[in-house]
Amino acid sequence: MYRLNFPVQKVAREKHCYSNRRLLWQRKKPVEQSKEFLKTIKDWQKLEDETIKYADTLMKKSKNRLVKMTMEMIKHDSQKHKAMQQMLIDSLTKEAFILTPDDLASLSDGLNKHLAAEAKSLELADEALNNSEMFVTRYILSYLIADEQKHHSLLSKLNELKRATVFVT
Repeated sequence: MYRLNFPVQKVAREKHCYSNRRLLWQRKKPVEQSKEFLKTIKDWQKLEDETIKYADTLMKKSKNRLVKMTMEMIKHDSQKHKAMQQMLIDSLTKEAFILTPDDLASLSDGLNKHLAAEAKSLELADEALNNSEMFVTRYILSYLIADEQKHHSLLSKLNELKRATVFVT
């Protein structure tokens, strides 16, 4: 198993003279476990709640499909952010994130295929954007491209994590 939240720092320990200095690795308490850090995340969650309420209000007031769709996407993203923030808080206060070799094996199975699918999605979206002229079309395609880029980035980081933990075993 691999715990994913333990920073280390180099600490110099000197004996009698400067040339006899040794470097030791020492675990330190991560800043994420401080009350200040947790308060920052909780305050951010409250802002996400406000964004969700604002998006709901705007969706009810507007009859415009584009505005409603935009507010729905913002609301959905804010709900995801809030859930992820809570997962982060729980990982710091209750149970740390842990990856087992089995988790990595199951991750390996589909990750490369999904990365290829996301790359193809980006190609198609870019092609559509490059061939579009209308503002609304470009507005929606730009949003979708940004979202696909975010997905590709998240999957790439998971892939890096998978590779990095292979060297730990």
